[in-house]
Amino acid sequence: MELGLSQRELKDLTQKSVQLILSARPGEDTVLEQYKASAEFRAGVQLACAAIVLVLAENNHRLTEQLQAAGVIKAAE
Repeated sequence: MELGLSQRELKDLTQKSVQLILSARPGEDTVLEQYKASAEFRAGVQLACAAIVLVLAENNHRLTEQLQAAGVIKAAE
């Protein structure tokens, strides 16, 4: 089992992460809501999420081997 995702899945994961971070929460302060709506914050969130997904994609094989060695996932047959 590979942890790797297709390019489309990586794009979807990035977009869902961004949406989750930027979404309003019940009882959230209006100042925070305004900050989350700012272009600078939105760009930073998108960049951070893309960077995390890129790191996962680049380290897929190593992560898979480590999880297999720890018995978390089974090796592909």
